[in-house]
Amino acid sequence: MKIRTFIATTSMATLVASGGLVALAGSAQAALYTVCVGEGGAVTVSGDLVIPAGKSCTLTGTKVKGNVTVEAGADLVAAGATFNGAVEVASNAYLDLTDTTVKGALTAKSAFGAHLEDSTVKGAVLTQQGFVYAVDSALGSSVKAEAGELYVSGSTVSGALTGEKTQYTDVYDTTVKGALTVSDSTLGGVLCESEVQGNTVYKNNADTLQLGGTGLLGTCLGATYLGGDLTVTGNTANAVLDNTIVRGNLTATGNTPTLKVGDLARVRGTTTNTAASASKFSIAGQPRTTKTAARDNAAKLTAKADKRTAEARADARAAGKSKLN
Repeated sequence: MKIRTFIATTSMATLVASGGLVALAGSAQAALYTVCVGEGGAVTVSGDLVIPAGKSCTLTGTKVKGNVTVEAGADLVAAGATFNGAVEVASNAYLDLTDTTVKGALTAKSAFGAHLEDSTVKGAVLTQQGFVYAVDSALGSSVKAEAGELYVSGSTVSGALTGEKTQYTDVYDTTVKGALTVSDSTLGGVLCESEVQGNTVYKNNADTLQLGGTGLLGTCLGATYLGGDLTVTGNTANAVLDNTIVRGNLTATGNTPTLKVGDLARVRGTTTNTAASASKFSIAGQPRTTKTAARDNAAKLTAKADKRTAEARADARAAGKSKLN
C-alpha cells in the first residue's frame, strides 16, 4: 500500500526530471523501471528503461539489464549500448542504434522509424509502420515489416526476411539465411548483390522489381545467389531478373507484364515463365520511364533518420544529464 500511495501522490514531472527509479504496483507485485530524459552515459541500469512519451534520451556506453520502452512520440539514440532484454518502440517514436546490441526482440508499433547501424539484434525484428533502415548489422531470428519502408544493406539476417504491404523492400549486399518473401508492395523492391539461402518469393507487388543486374532502379554490379526456388507470381510490377544464380526452380506465373529474364540470369532447376525464351534481353539501353526511374531510397532514409536524430540529440542536450543509476 505504501508504494501505491507514493505513486498516487508523486507528480510524473518530478519523476521525469529526476530520471530516477520509479515503482509501479500491480495486483500481484511491484515492477521497477528507470526513466531516461536527457543524456545518459556508461552506467548499468539494473531493471527496465523507459523513455517517456514525447521526450528524448541519448545513451553512450549504457547497459540495460531489462527491457527498453520508447513511448509514443519519444526518441532514443544509443551508441555503444547493450540492452539485455527486448526493445519496444511505440507510435511515432524513433529508435537510432549505432554499435549497439539488443539481446531480445525489437518491435516497432506504428513507429516513425528505426535506424540500425553496425548493430546486433538477436531476437526477432517486427515493424508495423514507419521505416526500418539497417546498415552493416546482424539481425535476428526473423525480420518482418508489415508496412512502411524496409531497407537492409551490408547485413546478415539469421532467419527469414519478410516485407508485407510495404512501400518497398530493398535488400543490398545482404545474406538472408532463411527465406525472403516480398508481397503486396506498392513500389516493389530491389534484390542486389545478396545471398538468400532459403526460398525467395515475390508476389502481388506493383511498380518495379529489380532482382539482380543493372537496370530499372539502379546499378547492381555483383551477382546475387538464391539457394532455393524463386517464385515470382501475381505481380503488376515491371519485373526483371538478371545477374542472378537460382539454384532451385524459377516459377513466374500470373505476372503482368511477364517477368523479363536477362542474359546473366542462370537457373539450375526448371523454368516456368510465359514466353520465357522471348523475354531474354540485354538490360543495357533499356528505356526508363517516370514510373521506373532510379530511386535512391538509401539517401531519402538517411536524410529522414539524420533529421530526427539531430532533433533528438538537441532535445536531450537541452534536458541535461539523466540520472540513470
